[in-house]
Amino acid sequence: MQIIKKLIELIKPYWRRIFAGIILSLCVSGITGAIAWSVKPAVDEIIVGKKYEYFIFLPVGVFILFAVKGLLSFGQIYLMKSSGMKLVRDTRNRLYNHILYLPLSHFQRESSGMIISRVMNDVENLNGLVSEVIKTFVIEVPTVIFLLGIALYRKWELTLMTLLLLPLLAYSTKKFGKGVKRKRKEAQRKLSFLTHRLNESIQGARIIKVFNRENIMGMKFIKENQRYYRELSRVIKLKEFTKLIIDIVTGLGIAFALGYGGYMIKNGVITSGDFFSILAAVYMMFSPVKKLGEAYGVLQESRASLERIDTLLNTPYEHKGNLKIDGFKDSICFENVSFAFSGNPTPVLIDINLVIKRGEMIAIVGRSGVGKSTLVDLIPRFYIPTSGRILLDNHPLNDIELQSLREQIAIVSQDIILFNDTVSENIAFGRPGAIESEIINAAKLAYADEFIQQMPEGYNTIIGERGMKLSGGQRQRIAIARAILKNPPILILDEATSSLDSVSEAIVQKALDELMKGRTTIVIAHRLSTIKNADRILIIEKGRITDIGRHEELIERSMSYRELYQAFS
Repeated sequence: MQIIKKLIELIKPYWRRIFAGIILSLCVSGITGAIAWSVKPAVDEIIVGKKYEYFIFLPVGVFILFAVKGLLSFGQIYLMKSSGMKLVRDTRNRLYNHILYLPLSHFQRESSGMIISRVMNDVENLNGLVSEVIKTFVIEVPTVIFLLGIALYRKWELTLMTLLLLPLLAYSTKKFGKGVKRKRKEAQRKLSFLTHRLNESIQGARIIKVFNRENIMGMKFIKENQRYYRELSRVIKLKEFTKLIIDIVTGLGIAFALGYGGYMIKNGVITSGDFFSILAAVYMMFSPVKKLGEAYGVLQESRASLERIDTLLNTPYEHKGNLKIDGFKDSICFENVSFAFSGNPTPVLIDINLVIKRGEMIAIVGRSGVGKSTLVDLIPRFYIPTSGRILLDNHPLNDIELQSLREQIAIVSQDIILFNDTVSENIAFGRPGAIESEIINAAKLAYADEFIQQMPEGYNTIIGERGMKLSGGQRQRIAIARAILKNPPILILDEATSSLDSVSEAIVQKALDELMKGRTTIVIAHRLSTIKNADRILIIEKGRITDIGRHEELIERSMSYRELYQAFS
């Protein structure tokens, strides 16, 4: 009942198309029954009765029945398969849009390969749910009923004795179907590992090559692929073993019908027409029974995919909040804020108390892994504090509508994310709908216009996945242009120049200086020489703020700051 309820829920948007397919399917079933029914009069009247003058009508009638059946089958198969494709299309859209609104913590728990596998492979399995399972049940169940009715009408004793093995068929199909579901679920899990390995290898191609690890990565992929192959082989074995049992039972049923039916003809209990009509009905009935058994296996496979899809769809969205804000006017306030990642009890941040005034430039320094990036990630609510609270203009961050909060913030980090699109579209990502002159002006302020103009198609040049056709400095300047175009009051710079050479850093730093004008800026610095002019510098050690002051003050009184300055300036 649970899977039937889920099926109804899934196919509800396509009920008109499926209903039309069902009507055509019933017509197909009726014609199949008519073919079995016509065997008796054909044998008794034309062959046994020797009315050969009617023989000419027999092939014409058979041709018409099969032609009409073929046309109706074409219509119902198209309707069912197109409904399945619509289900796949709409479920993928739903899943993708759901993923877009998941919290960042979800992507730390689950690999990209697993998510991609659910969106692509699991959803594709749903196509069979409509195009195969529902279609088969809709066509074959009425066909079995029609044929069974004809066989029972001709001679119910012979029919029932022929079908004594059907309960064994139903039991074995159900038992093996459960195994198929379990093995398919495991196979899909193995496939997600394989997808992750492939995605990881493409993203890390440069590292793989520089360390000459092609052979090792190739062996790992082969192992993952072998695990998937083994699991998929088990699925196929179970499915084909179910078919084998159905074939054996079908053979036994037909053999019994031949033996016992021949005995009844010999003793005059039934006519030859009755016998061949029953034989045709029983033979034709075992074919849809076999298809039903196969469809049950597909249903169990689809259930495994449905469970994985539902797990993702049931993952809650980020908390959206309901208080809209239209700007940043006063301050950002951290009150006793602590934070630990899910599943890791060790806190990353401990009792952070900090007020950042509008228009201030705040720099955060500390050794790697002390919580600098995590601290700034709390401001756009990528993560929620474990304890304490953050306020923006005296409004708790959790109460503020997520979209209006993030409209106030731009981030430029060392890990630049660009999309496989034009330069213009990547800059306009900061403010969709921006006109060409605004995009070009933002690029000029970011010192990017000159190199963009030299590209093959200028602002219409496709920059490749993650901007791989650009240098590191060029990618940074595109990201800065994107932030300039957005024009937010709050700017976060997370080690924005850490991966650049000195020449590129100088150009990017000029672009950053342009970007920081008139904004509240929070800088995580790689080179401490770039933050001498910060209004305040925070030193973080082991998740705590240990000191705050201007550059001159901290050089004077803080041993930790002097060590950091000497190491990273």
